[in-house]
Amino acid sequence: MTSLRNILLAGVAVLAAGAAHAQALSNAVAVPLQAAEQALSGHRFSAALHDVAQAEAVPGKTAAETLTIAQVRAAIDAARGAPAAAAADYAALLATGDVPPAQATPMAEAEASSYYQAGDYADAAAAIKANLMDDPRYQQLLVQSYFKMNDCPALAQAVGPHAAKASLQMVAYCYASKQDNAGYVKALEALVRSYPSPTYWTQLLGQLGANPDYSDRLALDFFRLQLAAGVTLTEPAYMEAAQEALQAGLNNEAQAIVTQGFASGVMGTGADLDRQNRLKALIATRVAAQGAAQAAAISQAQAAHDEQTLFNVGWNQVEGGDAGGLAMMEDAIRSGGITQVAQAELEMGIAYKEAGQAQKAKAMWRAVHDDDGAQTLAGLWPEVK
Repeated sequence: MTSLRNILLAGVAVLAAGAAHAQALSNAVAVPLQAAEQALSGHRFSAALHDVAQAEAVPGKTAAETLTIAQVRAAIDAARGAPAAAAADYAALLATGDVPPAQATPMAEAEASSYYQAGDYADAAAAIKANLMDDPRYQQLLVQSYFKMNDCPALAQAVGPHAAKASLQMVAYCYASKQDNAGYVKALEALVRSYPSPTYWTQLLGQLGANPDYSDRLALDFFRLQLAAGVTLTEPAYMEAAQEALQAGLNNEAQAIVTQGFASGVMGTGADLDRQNRLKALIATRVAAQGAAQAAAISQAQAAHDEQTLFNVGWNQVEGGDAGGLAMMEDAIRSGGITQVAQAELEMGIAYKEAGQAQKAKAMWRAVHDDDGAQTLAGLWPEVK
């Protein structure tokens, strides 16, 4: 903290001045203390400590005299660059309960700053929490103390989920350095929510991609979020997603994926170009033929009570620009005939977003509850700008 020394020296000045104006000191105590303060002003610290020791040796001192002597010693220890000794001095002074209110705050500031300078970050944090939580300067020192201690949960709590970018990056770094994946993911989620960028999305989704759910049943949903968030994707990712969409009967989405792949330059070159072109041609054929076959597909699915197929038919309509497909998707979810309800709700939200119904999309995503990954994806979709 760049202003730490200035804060500390300001505290020294206040405390030394308070000692100089202390009342009811006997000459036996006042004379060596005045000499100590003069030596302190001249940066003659050994002489100052010698004079303080003379004052301490006076028998029969009053409580006020003992307090004043301790204040001068604390100021000397701080000024001579002995922060551990100064912190102990200030802590002992505050613990007496005899410090005048006007001096209590600067003394608490000096205590916390001294602990931090001494590398005693745990006591620095404790001192701040005890007396300085309303001071933004010391809120930052508290954050720095937790970071120095590598106490990531305490750091995250002190920073909060909507802090400055640098503070959230500090939390992310802390968890990453401890290889705490769960904490790191939460920190990246906070960065994505407050400071969305392809970089943070890539880091976050890269971490989430280790979840086996996203390489199996939710693979296409995971790809959809990556694409919407601006994550750079590979040729195999485009190819696999397009094929999965095609297999699900989502011909319009498959076509959109391939079109994006070619437009981005990721597809359209390389050793797999022939395979890419064959897939592109197959998708075009399916899209061209789907209008005539759609009524029959709906009839067959209804007769078989195949709600998943009806859901996908409706979604394919939405992907083709026909918002009327939303009703079919809604009916399929309400029917109770869909096995993976959370995934369907996640996808219903995506369909609402595609149809330009943002509020319905957010409401649907809030309704997703599960433990297999769909809820995590649903919680992230509202952050896509």
